[in-house]
Amino acid sequence: MGFAFAKLFLLLLPLLSSLTLEHSAAQGFNCSSPRSCRALVGYVTVNNTDLGTIQSLFNVKNFRSILGANGLSLSTPRTHNISAQQVIKIPINCVCYNDTGTSSGAPIYEVKEGDFLFHIAAEIFSRLVTFQQITEANGIGNSSLIMPGQKLKIPLPCSCDDVNGEKVVHYAHIVKLGSTLEGIASEFGTDEGTLRRVNNITADNQLIADQPIDVPLKACNSPIRSDSLDFPLLAANGTYVFTANGCVRCTCDAAVNNSTLRCEPSQNKPSRWETCPSMQCEASDGLSLGNSTTSGCNRTTCSYAGYNNSTIFTTLEQDSTCSSTTPSNDVTRISLNWDFLCILILLCFHLFQ
Repeated sequence: MGFAFAKLFLLLLPLLSSLTLEHSAAQGFNCSSPRSCRALVGYVTVNNTDLGTIQSLFNVKNFRSILGANGLSLSTPRTHNISAQQVIKIPINCVCYNDTGTSSGAPIYEVKEGDFLFHIAAEIFSRLVTFQQITEANGIGNSSLIMPGQKLKIPLPCSCDDVNGEKVVHYAHIVKLGSTLEGIASEFGTDEGTLRRVNNITADNQLIADQPIDVPLKACNSPIRSDSLDFPLLAANGTYVFTANGCVRCTCDAAVNNSTLRCEPSQNKPSRWETCPSMQCEASDGLSLGNSTTSGCNRTTCSYAGYNNSTIFTTLEQDSTCSSTTPSNDVTRISLNWDFLCILILLCFHLFQ
């Protein structure tokens, strides 16, 4: 009798876990903007794995997008080892619904033998989502049994809202034990007040370990047209993205490009076009995407402005390469020579008095 009861308890343990170990995770990120966008989620690996396995888990169509989100070289293979507890940023498409952001189209998880809802949420997807959110997204109850082969939508948290009047890349960061708002803000280049407002929290004791927090990452500025199919094209510092059906690669490097998105032909085979359209800027004497010409202090660059079903848009941007605050060596040298001459004249005047 005792053995039978113990066996029954073990069989029911997964169900009891999903009913009692309720994870009071985020109710989703605020998202009032009526649009879709690109966002990032931070996946903390449970065991040693590789990038290809992570790509499959999150149903990321283009492997290069994972490399770009993590600033990894394009030569990085799918077999690249990722150690346990390492954080990998996953690019997702985000949409807003009922003032809450959620991932669109992916990932879809196929239930394996022995899986149960809390295990899928807490371990397989590293608490980026709660089992309650999985049940709601799939129209099943908390007590519903899931079967091997069953496919479940995994609603990852995200947002498309502007922050402080600026477009940002929203990043779902898993809070570590002992974290503070000040520390998170410092790590990701934002400020504590912004984190408080975006997440509707007031103090460090409201941060819960192993739960996602919305961290807005500053995005590089770009001249993307509002009628472009990839508007708004957002890339955080230290990352790159592919767009225009893979024909264009855009990089955000604040230190090099002064927080301006720089785009160039990717040299990749396009995904939906037979060949990539022209990327030449009009009225530029042959200047093409990513190229610049300099005349005196003025630099003119052929920049990416978006695309539609058949055309890649470009625009000419101008900036100054000269500094107006620091005098040249020649000016400094002339000033010193005049000072020396004045002193010499005064000295002679006193000697011959």
